[in-house]
Amino acid sequence: MNKILIVDDQQQNRYLMTTLLGAHGYQVLEATNGAEALSVARADPPDAIISDILMPVMDGFSLCQEWMKDAALRNIPFVFYTATYTDPKDQELAMSLGAARFVVKPVEMDEFVAIVEHVIAEFEAGLLTAPQNPLHEESAYYKMYNEVLVRKLEDKIVELERVNGALEVDIVERQRAETEITRLFEESERRLKQLEAVHSIDIAISASMDLHTTLSVLLKHLESLLDVHAADILLFSPALQQFRFSAGRGFQTDDIERANVRLGTSFAGRAALEREVVLISGRLSAQSNRDFSKMYEKEGFFAYAGVPLIAKGEIKGVLEVYHRVPHEPKTEWLNLLQMLAGQAAIAIDSAQLFESLQRSNIDLAMSYDATIAGWSLAMDLRDKETEGHTQRVTDLTLRLALAMNINDSQLMHIRRGALLHDIGKMGVPDSILLKTDELTAEEWEKMRKHTDFAYEMLASIRYLQPALDIPYCHHEKWDGTGYPRGLKGEAIPLAARIFAVADVWDAITSDRPYRKGWSEEKALAYIKEQSGKYFDPQIVEVFLRVVLDQQPAQSSHAH
Repeated sequence: MNKILIVDDQQQNRYLMTTLLGAHGYQVLEATNGAEALSVARADPPDAIISDILMPVMDGFSLCQEWMKDAALRNIPFVFYTATYTDPKDQELAMSLGAARFVVKPVEMDEFVAIVEHVIAEFEAGLLTAPQNPLHEESAYYKMYNEVLVRKLEDKIVELERVNGALEVDIVERQRAETEITRLFEESERRLKQLEAVHSIDIAISASMDLHTTLSVLLKHLESLLDVHAADILLFSPALQQFRFSAGRGFQTDDIERANVRLGTSFAGRAALEREVVLISGRLSAQSNRDFSKMYEKEGFFAYAGVPLIAKGEIKGVLEVYHRVPHEPKTEWLNLLQMLAGQAAIAIDSAQLFESLQRSNIDLAMSYDATIAGWSLAMDLRDKETEGHTQRVTDLTLRLALAMNINDSQLMHIRRGALLHDIGKMGVPDSILLKTDELTAEEWEKMRKHTDFAYEMLASIRYLQPALDIPYCHHEKWDGTGYPRGLKGEAIPLAARIFAVADVWDAITSDRPYRKGWSEEKALAYIKEQSGKYFDPQIVEVFLRVVLDQQPAQSSHAH
């Protein structure tokens, strides 16, 4: 199983990537910044690393630089995955540092998985090699934002110095140059303010899957950058062919929150239907339909702009802005409005994608569990003598795992493995499995094959591969005398060691047609006696604590 290290300071992003890659059979390690990623990778080297760029402590560029300096890590493929750094110069810097790929969000899930698979395949085939002379120094990325403006300033300053040196420029030209420099400074400050706002919105999109919060942040910056008096975002419902209010700012009444907007009607409906910016000037109440004229009259709006929010070719909503005084939009103003609308569309699409992925993940997990439960029930129905054994031993195994502080992701695989621990007995003939007398040596040999049968049945099922430890290894013994492989001590997977204690406990305390179940006192003595032989001594200690703590609740099951 290939191992991927995900590096991102946003928990939602890590969850999304872990869920996606885990569903495709990858083992996923996580880190929240570059420094933590180096520690994780040095302790447990992955097959590939996927890193964001903007992170605290150590950013992605610095991580890549350190990664390539480390002889033990530099040949492991490094993939950048970012929504913030999208300029060609960012990719140029990343590739010069030694990155294998530079992926810009958003990207389709299947396409992203294909990129990861391709990178790992190249790595395994020896087609990826670390650069011989990786880039060690690079100016901070944000300096690149004002590169054009700084160049203009430098040109003007050089020109002014040349003119002054030659004493050929009169005072008018000097004042003109100074005015131009002032204009460029002001333009630089304005652009920087815009870039900072865009960056803040990008962070909001990456940091939160709460769509209302993200859109509220966007509208706050929009109000300041575009100098509008009110703004709102309407979300489109394809099923109802209607728009509903999602977020707003600057309104004096709450009428907009109750507005009923259909596709093709009202200013917003036109913008969505025509997929074009709609601009209206003059008193809006006189130009709108009856549903909106009263609201516009109360608000005193004199100018309107509506921009359709489109992501991947689909209408997601409409961004509306209003002025209470006459307003004639300039090209730069409209370009900035459309850029902010694009960010709003990305935010909406990302939130909807995240919600859909979570819902699909839940549905998939429920389907997996239902299938496993069905297989487990089939085994119980086949062997009436052990009916109920599977659920009891699964419950006890989970209690032991919880007492040992096993994490939630491992608990899921332990539960599945426990439910399927005897699935291999489906390959054992009824004449042996259901025999009431003692088995012959030849029959025991066939019975012991059920662990191999389990491996053959489940190994090809990707989502059950992490659960194989129990069905395949639960008959291994701590002293190495178990089967099928004769594993010894900690070479036996932890899940199988935990399950073995629970399985034997339930077997010896349960009634069988050919014997009565043991008393708790006798069973506990046996478990203690087998510590260090059949069972892991540390797990026996945990088991005894768990059983003794819950003895009153289990007394009715004791024999």
